[in-house]
Amino acid sequence: MLDRFDDRTLEITTVVVVVLIALVILCYLAIFLNPQVFFNPFKPPLPTPVAEATSPLNVPTWTPTATPTHTNTPTPTYTWTPSPTPTDTPTPLPPTDTPTPTPTATNTPKPPPPPKPKPPTPTPTPWPYDYVSAGGRADCTRTWVHGYVLAANGLAEAGVQMRVGNDQGWHADIWTDVNGYYEATFHWQPKAGKWFVRVFKGGQPRSMQFWWETSAGCQGPYSLQEVEIIWRHR
Repeated sequence: MLDRFDDRTLEITTVVVVVLIALVILCYLAIFLNPQVFFNPFKPPLPTPVAEATSPLNVPTWTPTATPTHTNTPTPTYTWTPSPTPTDTPTPLPPTDTPTPTPTATNTPKPPPPPKPKPPTPTPTPWPYDYVSAGGRADCTRTWVHGYVLAANGLAEAGVQMRVGNDQGWHADIWTDVNGYYEATFHWQPKAGKWFVRVFKGGQPRSMQFWWETSAGCQGPYSLQEVEIIWRHR
């Protein structure tokens, strides 16, 4: 096939190939030196700009220069001060002897003696016997009182005198039995009245008078004919 070309044609072809190779080398060299060259089909991406903070201390500042200001020099002003005028001072007179009164002895009355203390108010002695319980109820058969008398140790006290009576001046005496029990009938039917009972010993009262009132009817809720009172020695 090479036999068809002459030497001149081969030379031209060789020169063209060498020139093309040189151009290719130059293109690669230019791309190597500057990748952003216009004929580079594969340009690398451009770098992203980064902001750099500048310290405010590095910024030069202008410092004003003080300018001297001319001020007027104050001139002293003289003030006239009046001189004090002498004042006449009265001459002190010599002291005058003043007679001092001499105290005269007088008869001073003696204070009265303190009052004598009042004697203490006597405290009443409590009764030896006192009631420890009292109660009552209606009774259509009679009007009466009953109860017991106990000694200080709580045992029954026999032979104790008991006085019963009313507000009309009537009274009677009864005595406790061996069990300390006493009983007194005022009327054999319901009778309205005001009655009392009291402990006596040796003919002298030994307790307070215990009073109560009875009613004439025995059917009402407040009817009262039977009363029980229990006494005890203190």
